[in-house]
Amino acid sequence: MNGVRILSGTPDPDTARALTGLLHQLPGAEPGPALPDSTTLLDVLARAADTGIDELPEAVVVHDRISPMPALEVIREIALRFPAVGVVLLTADPSPAVLSGAMDAGARGVVALPLSYDELGARIEAAAGWAVGVRRHLSPQQAALPAVPGGTMVAVAGAKGGVGTTVIAVQLALAAQAAGKSTALVDLDLQGGDIASYLDVQFRRSVADLADIPDVTTRVLQDAMYVHEAGPALLLAPGDGERGEEVTDRSARHVLHALRQRYEVVVVDCGTQMTAANAVAVETAETAVLVTTPDVVAVRAAKRMVRMWDRLQIRKPQDVLVTVNRHTRGSEIQPSLVARITGTKVSAAVVPAAFRELQAVVDAGRLQDLDNRSTVKQGVWALAAEVGLSGAGSALVPRRGRRTRGDQGQVALETLGMTPLILLVLILVWQAVLAGYTFTLAGHAADQAARAAAVGKDARAAAVDDLPGAWDQVTVDSGKADGMVDVTVGLKVPVLFPGAVDFPLWVHGHASAVDEEVDAP
Repeated sequence: MNGVRILSGTPDPDTARALTGLLHQLPGAEPGPALPDSTTLLDVLARAADTGIDELPEAVVVHDRISPMPALEVIREIALRFPAVGVVLLTADPSPAVLSGAMDAGARGVVALPLSYDELGARIEAAAGWAVGVRRHLSPQQAALPAVPGGTMVAVAGAKGGVGTTVIAVQLALAAQAAGKSTALVDLDLQGGDIASYLDVQFRRSVADLADIPDVTTRVLQDAMYVHEAGPALLLAPGDGERGEEVTDRSARHVLHALRQRYEVVVVDCGTQMTAANAVAVETAETAVLVTTPDVVAVRAAKRMVRMWDRLQIRKPQDVLVTVNRHTRGSEIQPSLVARITGTKVSAAVVPAAFRELQAVVDAGRLQDLDNRSTVKQGVWALAAEVGLSGAGSALVPRRGRRTRGDQGQVALETLGMTPLILLVLILVWQAVLAGYTFTLAGHAADQAARAAAVGKDARAAAVDDLPGAWDQVTVDSGKADGMVDVTVGLKVPVLFPGAVDFPLWVHGHASAVDEEVDAP
């Protein structure tokens, strides 16, 4: 260790003397005085932080009997407010349960009482090394979040579970980020939030850690949020669902207000269960998107949600934008019907049903890797443009109803390849029409020839008299028997393109008439 500043908090004078003595023996250690209570300890750290991150001690040792705040709460508070400080817990009960609780609270190590020089030195060195690494990461690269005039907030809620609320919220945030806007994605589905799972994130901070902080500053936001590789900053739901009760409407209002001052776009996943916290998001957002699917159960649930928002004066129906997910053209419930049932506006952009496109990225927990050609992504990004999160020209995928140049070229090639087949089909259809018409002409010619032969006239001349010029190949056979004249006329079916191909199909018509020459005087 080299120049490691150490601050300790312990209410026991004997432990304080022993701890200070051992710390002075550690090479390179610069221990400060032992502080008797948690209030003094946090005040000293706060004053140092106001001066600058470099003024904070690298390590803090907290006794498990410190008061008035419990030791684990002190550790959690230090880890939240001063993330560049490594905390070590001093305890007489180094059981697995205590170790687990300390790690969950944010401690970097646990030292058992009575104190051991080797164990204390190892834990202090590890905590200090971690603190130095964090400061190296934060100091030069991570500047304070710039203030913006007031970001746009979009609240995304689901009519019921399983309608795709989180998928749409995540893709809206990604679309805004791709448009060059600083974006925050907030998971206010406090008991069942899945944003971390969809984006493959493991982060122990959550919105619940901000619940008891009256002044949510830039530093506090940076400590509580995770900047994803795709760009959006994530404020996650608590990993333990019961902690969602800590987030009140007042704390949610403070957090959302702070986010809107620091990000151009704030997308809030409100889930499907209305709580005081996500009701604030729906109420204060510029746009409230209610996601439903084109089935009776989901549409009825959407109608109930809209009515509840209206009764609780959270949002009026005319200010709600319903988006239809898993849309198909063959569905009996179309967006226009959803608008009439719910009494709301329905987005022009719909998200098609394409489960196979989503399966791979959802199973991998990498929704950000959804292909630009995905119709689901195109639908959601078109919705992002519709609500003003991204410009029409800034999206990485084409808007619904438009084709890229590559798509247009592919369609042109496919059409060109189909042209010969289409022409062949048209020729065959027209040839079939000619064959049918030839049957009609043959029957008529046979009738005319039979009447002429019955009175002793030229049967062939009568047969060809009314035939069109294209039917120039004609055979006429006639005969008399038992006072009747029988005539058979054969016509060759003409081809659409004479000379190109021979079409050896003959059609025959038959007719009979009474031989009138038998009774002639």
